[in-house]
Order: sequence, then structure tokens, then C-alpha cells
Amino acid sequence: MLGILLYSIGVMYTPGPVNILSLNRGMHTRFTTHISFCMGVGTALCFWFLLVGYAGSAVIDHSVMPIISALGTAFILFLAYKIIASESALERDEHTGSAFSFRDGLLMQLLNPKSFLVVLPVTAVQFPAAGIQGSAIALWSIGLGLLGFGAPLVYAVAGTKVSRYIENSLYLKWFNYCMGAVLVFVALEMAYTHIYRAVW
Repeated sequence: MLGILLYSIGVMYTPGPVNILSLNRGMHTRFTTHISFCMGVGTALCFWFLLVGYAGSAVIDHSVMPIISALGTAFILFLAYKIIASESALERDEHTGSAFSFRDGLLMQLLNPKSFLVVLPVTAVQFPAAGIQGSAIALWSIGLGLLGFGAPLVYAVAGTKVSRYIENSLYLKWFNYCMGAVLVFVALEMAYTHIYRAVW
């Protein structure tokens, strides 16, 4: 069971589109304004763990993955645009920049192929190996969803702490450009790996 936690933390807490976006939001707003987005992320992960945990990996038809990936790629590109186009200001409040909602977090994580890097190995291999079945699947899904809630929140807190040491709003604007470019790269890599290579 420790293996499930270590693996999940390793995948969830490494930089990915959700965590990069959260770092950026923390730079521009108090991290508390980002909590609803994080709740959306955790809810989406809990949903995937419940669905695949109970229905098995047969639920995820590999022929559908390119479609899910295409939707995820488009959504990440949209968020990258919102970051690049947002205004940068040193005064952090709930109205600075673009606010991301529960729905944004839910959609981004539901359409994030990285979700399946966590969900499929855990539900298809580690749950059965640890004897996790029945109601235990629901308990573990909720717990892992909470773990997923914490990952973007940690990045948002880190962004808030770092932004205290930045005295020129031009740096925040360049940070927006960099984070937006990273998200574009992530989206293109996702399109290549999960769409192009899967179809051709």
C-alpha cells in the first residue's frame, strides 16, 4: 500500500500542465483563490479512480484516447493563451489575472492524459496486488483524490511565496510568457505522443 502512495505522489507532484498552471496562478493571486480549481482537479482524479477501479481498465478504450487527448490539448492551449494574455501586476488579489474555477480544474484533469499514468497502473495492478476491492476502492479513490487536490495547491503556495521577492511587474509578464510557452510545449508533446503516434 505504501507503493501506491509513493507512486501516486511521484506522478502527481511532478511538473505537468495542472501544476505549471497552479504555479503561475500563485504568482498572481493569493493561493486561497486557487482552492476551487484544486478541488476540481481532486474531484476529477477521484472520478477516474472510482470509474476504472470498479469497472476495470476495459472502460478505457484505447481507440478513444486520441480523442480525449485532442480535447485535453485544445484545453491546455486555451489556458496557455489565457496566461500569456493576462495582465501582470505586483498587487496580488482575487481579481488579478485570470481566475480559474472548479470547472476549469475538473475539465483539465479529466482531459489530462497524465491522469491515466496514475490511474491505470494503480487500479489495474496495485489495487488488486494489495487486495483493495469493494468499498476499499471508494476509500482509496477519495484519499488519492485528496492527494491530487494537494499537488496543484502546493505549486500555488510556492508561486505565492516566490512572487513576494519580485519587485518589477515586467518580470511577472515574462514569467507569464514562459509559463504559457511551457504549457504550449506540454500541449504539443501531448498531441505528438497521444494523438500523432497513436493514430499513425
